[in-house]
Amino acid sequence: MKDLFNVSLLLFALILGCLTPSFGESYNAASVAILDANTGTYLYRKNSRTARAPASTIKVLTALTAWYQVVDKTQYTTISKHASSMQPTKAGLRPGEQYRLIDLIKACLVGSCNDAAAAVGEAVSGSESKFAQAMKTQAKRLGATRTVTTNASGLPSPSGMVSTCEDSLLFIRALRKVPELNKMMGVSSFKLLSRKGRSMTISNHNRLLKGFTYSVRGKTGYTRLARHCFLSWAEYKGRTVYVSILGAANRDRLWSDVRNSYINQFQKSQSYFPSYMKKNNISLATLHAALKRAGCAVAAGEKYYGLSTKEQVKRFQRIKKLTVDGIIGPQTWGILKKF
Repeated sequence: MKDLFNVSLLLFALILGCLTPSFGESYNAASVAILDANTGTYLYRKNSRTARAPASTIKVLTALTAWYQVVDKTQYTTISKHASSMQPTKAGLRPGEQYRLIDLIKACLVGSCNDAAAAVGEAVSGSESKFAQAMKTQAKRLGATRTVTTNASGLPSPSGMVSTCEDSLLFIRALRKVPELNKMMGVSSFKLLSRKGRSMTISNHNRLLKGFTYSVRGKTGYTRLARHCFLSWAEYKGRTVYVSILGAANRDRLWSDVRNSYINQFQKSQSYFPSYMKKNNISLATLHAALKRAGCAVAAGEKYYGLSTKEQVKRFQRIKKLTVDGIIGPQTWGILKKF
């Protein structure tokens, strides 16, 4: 009986490791992870380490893998019958046509084109199956240990393609650091040109790129197996938040979850203030000014109680031999306000 109790406790602990409840928040999707880029901490998690089919959100990893594998992205590649046969979301590439690799990568990220993804894989590794192995290697380099890749597009065949919300956030964070790829994610549409000048308009499927309170850059995904998925980030007043959603039942619920995730996080920025500051009406500007006078200046542009603020509070606490927790309380503020 004691052993059974211990096993139950272990299972409960494992469940807690994948759930980070946030008061007042709830999401419909099967798996959700919301990450604060400034602090590197999860704001919300629900089944975030559960392996699921990622659909086209995996194309973020496709783009990253190709980017780091090839030096000259302007080289032309010839479209194969295999690549042109991809279904169902596609650019309409024809066998024998030639396109620049960088444009095919853009078609993957902007239009989620499966034919472009297969063509990227063949151009980089010689075959899509070999490229899938390169993707897996790239995923491991980024610290993603639960991702298995079988193709460049996220289609369910060959079977076995899985990732997690936490793994996918590693991919989108890495992509955001590449200026060229970052810029592609913000494109509403573009003209894909073959070497001979045939033109196709590739449109972005991201509903929140424009017309939403916050400018959200992200990658959509859908298959019957994966359901509706979205991998994204947004910036607001110095904060960057990443959101990964896998397994939403339908489009409406997906976009509802995405909208709510950003509204919940950006509208409650003030909740990141320590309770002592809120209770005593100590503004962030007042705190930053006091830290600066004490020789502990916060990084420019931080608009909430983020990583730089917390680190400078810790620095001050170490200097004054106080408890080092990065939180403004009566003892820390009592000394700091004298500066």
